[in-house]
Amino acid sequence: FTDLKLQIFRPTKSTARLTLFCKTRPLHRKEMAYVLILSICVMAVVVCVMAAALSENVRNAVISSGSYKRAFAAHINLFSRLYNKAVRKHKEELFARMEKKFQTVQGDKLILEVGVGTGANFEFLPRGSSLIALDPNSHMEHYLVENAKRFSHFHLEKIVCGRAENMDAIPDESIDVVVCTLTLCSVENMEAALAEIMRVLKPGGHFYFLEHVAAEAGTWRKTLQRTFDNQWKYFSDGCSCMRETLTFIENAGFSEVDYLKFFLKGFWIIGYLMRPHVVGYAVK
Repeated sequence: FTDLKLQIFRPTKSTARLTLFCKTRPLHRKEMAYVLILSICVMAVVVCVMAAALSENVRNAVISSGSYKRAFAAHINLFSRLYNKAVRKHKEELFARMEKKFQTVQGDKLILEVGVGTGANFEFLPRGSSLIALDPNSHMEHYLVENAKRFSHFHLEKIVCGRAENMDAIPDESIDVVVCTLTLCSVENMEAALAEIMRVLKPGGHFYFLEHVAAEAGTWRKTLQRTFDNQWKYFSDGCSCMRETLTFIENAGFSEVDYLKFFLKGFWIIGYLMRPHVVGYAVK
């Protein structure tokens, strides 16, 4: 035992870090939130990858099913109320322009709303106007009729179940005003839809629009839109979050196009991809 040398342990920087790392302690709230957010992000990535693996045919089969359409109609009936709060200022200004347009119209003030949904725009319609409501989802009609009962300042003339690309039920040059909000993002053929709008408008008729659109090129938002566009369509009945809608409108043959670009403020995190918006009108 006399030959045994006692060595005193002197911790180095590396062992000190290891000792500190090995100590256990309860997580702080910020750390717990970070772990939770990280877990959600990982799960979201897994879901997105799985969704991306599904073919376009599978996606179309899912979103065209009766169960999906019924659920989506119920979703839109709730979503529209939240969305109206976010864009109320822009909708009020847009429909005020429509009211001014109708001051020059003789006789009936006939409006065609393309993609009417469950009637999110009813409260903004000009007093004394008549509305033809068109939507491809027949399950919207129940909510549409019920919501129309809450308003007496306009007349719901007719409900048409049909697509914007083929509005055979509407005669040529018979409509004073066409309006659509959050519709052109979902049409299958933008050129055909705008051609139909031009066809049904009277000479000098106005087309009013409010749509979410693609972000500016070179931005993170545009990259995310491009990355998740296919997945977005699963949750939004085929809606694309990266449509160059304004370009299509400007090339549709209207004599005049006036618009304003804006970003939707205060919307939930899920709405990050649809914050770029355009609102305006075009004249036939």
